[in-house]
Amino acid sequence: MMNKHEQINRVLIIGWDGATWDYINPLLADNRLPNLARLLDNGARATLRSTIPPYTNIAWPALVTGTRPNKTGVYDGARALPNSYETVPTNLTGFRGVSIWQWVNEYGRTAGVLNVPMTYPAQPVDGYLISGFDSPANADDIAWPRHILNYWTTEGWPYHTLAEEIRLMSGQNPNQKRLPLADFVAGWETLTHDQGKMAAWLWRTHPVDLMFIVFSGTDSINHRTHEFEQIARIYTAADEALGTLLSVVEEDTLICLVSDHGSTPAHRYIALNRILYEAGWLAFRPEIARRFWQRLPGVLGQVLPNVWQSLPGWARRLISAPVLRYDGRFAIGSDNLDWPKTQVFARSSLGPLYINLEGRQPRGCVPEEAYEALCEAVRLKLLGLRDENGRSLFRQVWRTRELFPHTNPEDDVPDLIAEPANWHDHMITGYPTDPIVRPIPADAEYGTHTPDGILVLHGPGVRKGVLLETADIVDVVPTLLTAWGLPVPDACDGRVLQAAFTEELAIEETAVSLPDQYSHPQTAEHAAEIIARLRALGYLE
Repeated sequence: MMNKHEQINRVLIIGWDGATWDYINPLLADNRLPNLARLLDNGARATLRSTIPPYTNIAWPALVTGTRPNKTGVYDGARALPNSYETVPTNLTGFRGVSIWQWVNEYGRTAGVLNVPMTYPAQPVDGYLISGFDSPANADDIAWPRHILNYWTTEGWPYHTLAEEIRLMSGQNPNQKRLPLADFVAGWETLTHDQGKMAAWLWRTHPVDLMFIVFSGTDSINHRTHEFEQIARIYTAADEALGTLLSVVEEDTLICLVSDHGSTPAHRYIALNRILYEAGWLAFRPEIARRFWQRLPGVLGQVLPNVWQSLPGWARRLISAPVLRYDGRFAIGSDNLDWPKTQVFARSSLGPLYINLEGRQPRGCVPEEAYEALCEAVRLKLLGLRDENGRSLFRQVWRTRELFPHTNPEDDVPDLIAEPANWHDHMITGYPTDPIVRPIPADAEYGTHTPDGILVLHGPGVRKGVLLETADIVDVVPTLLTAWGLPVPDACDGRVLQAAFTEELAIEETAVSLPDQYSHPQTAEHAAEIIARLRALGYLE
């Protein structure tokens, strides 16, 4: 038994967000991804199983810390503020745990982190860190050191990844004004190539021991189109960026290519709110929801929501009555739930469900003695739903305690997590007037996530041309640390993928305490910007 750290000098982690073997394998067969093919011929590959549910803001914290959601504290797209129903996106609260770059810093290794989601605001690191797409556009704390972007600009390498990702993602989803597909694809091709060139420049001229970079185009294209040739263009660009990096990477570098989840075309919507409303578990107040005023253009959208909330309830209901008779959907909004009449609710479309429990939620209406029966009723209701062909809509409805027996009482933990039976079905909160299941129109084509991402390992001590059994997203960190000869935090939930290496690696664990505080203060302006962007992207209602 031995370690390979004498042979491994540096580590390069490349994230292809949302990448899937379902898209990659046909392109490999057509020889369209030559750089990835070279890694695979001389390395090991596996399917990488994501978190439950398999979404960006839940999965990346699990990957970079090697810990599951009960330790990162991220279960959903949003979490409630203490003693409140008001929520804040988890992208703005950060996560609990020690990231791989923080850990290697503890052992004298430097790290460079580029565009990894859930890293805003940029925290101190020995090296550099530029936060990901879920950062405010013009914030001064997206980078560490704070001056680093200006310094790179003076060297002729301005950093425009965040601005360009925001521009492209704002034209991605069917509930937005979409960019023309040709412009969308061309924009991602250009950005992906530029990211590869900048990362290669940094690798050569500002060397760090660990570089971690994420390319988002492989996820974004799946949300924009079903056209495989357009998807192929983005994967080809990612492969070309990979080739640019490989041209400067030394042979003694351990390379890890990963994705946080998989991707697939979405064919139907499943409306969670219709299911809960129909069962009598969810109700809305008979007034226009604040979010409809917020959607008005310009100053109206800024002023009228506050004016509306300042009116007494009877006045809001009086004004709302004729509008709601015309279209009841104007009352639908997470900020307009009738809490004394709502027993079960969703904060997002990702699958977690919450019981409105007395003593836990501010206006909880479900007595503690009714909790178990209600959870079971919800579980059986969802598992019993069938489409018009008799096929189940849900494969599993997890009790969260089954997945995570030990949770932090300070976290906003869902009670159940619904998982679709068919990953071509995309869950939405939706309207109670929506059908439970409805096809996605061809002119609003969309893609969704699957739990099966990718993992590739290449470098000193890695077996060549090996297909490994399915790995878990929390296996990445302990595997890389052990191969590099570093101790593994004992908080890690993953295992070392010994089968990827020519010789068994010696594993060393070290005790580590997870940070108690993982939320970061944000300005109201930045929070509003991120919330609006995540709603447009479909992560929040």
